[in-house]
Amino acid sequence: MAGATMRMAGLVVVVGLALSGCTGSTPDPDVAGSSTREPTSEVSPSASPTPSVPAKPERPDAMKRDDAEGAAAAAEYFIELYPYVMATGDTEEFKAMSHRACGFCEQALKDADRIEDREQNFQGGETAVKVLDQYLQDHLTGIYPLDVEVKQEASETVDADGSVFSSAEAQVSEHRVEVGRKNDRWVVVAIAPRPEP
Repeated sequence: MAGATMRMAGLVVVVGLALSGCTGSTPDPDVAGSSTREPTSEVSPSASPTPSVPAKPERPDAMKRDDAEGAAAAAEYFIELYPYVMATGDTEEFKAMSHRACGFCEQALKDADRIEDREQNFQGGETAVKVLDQYLQDHLTGIYPLDVEVKQEASETVDADGSVFSSAEAQVSEHRVEVGRKNDRWVVVAIAPRPEP
């Protein structure tokens, strides 16, 4: 399934999933326990010459579960949804899955709005997610932490006049994702770089 370099190595400049550096802000009592780390950024200067417009991913049936398998499916789907949101400005589902403590989520939504306001065009960035490790649920907060590998295709954001505003090469990165339940639905609490072993 699908995935960014968080410090807006892609998002702020909108060049890639910007997952690697994302941190959660202050956790709330509904779903707390998000990990916080200093963001990192790695932006590549060039991208594939003709990236495609990403399609909306299919929502996996496993997301109906309220266990670790459901949490993993939700994390994968959320990351996979990112390039579609950037390309279309359709933020409704992404926003519904974004916990208020998720810094990555907040920045992604701001970037999607900016792209739409400037009449820019986001292309490419298709992602594939592989779960590397899943950890026991934190019974105090209800959060399911997991580590994922994100493979992201090249992407670019093009201005209305056709000039390239930003671009990123294909990349592979690893992230810690924290997912919880709120009002009987999955929400992403944090996406950050995977902690060093």
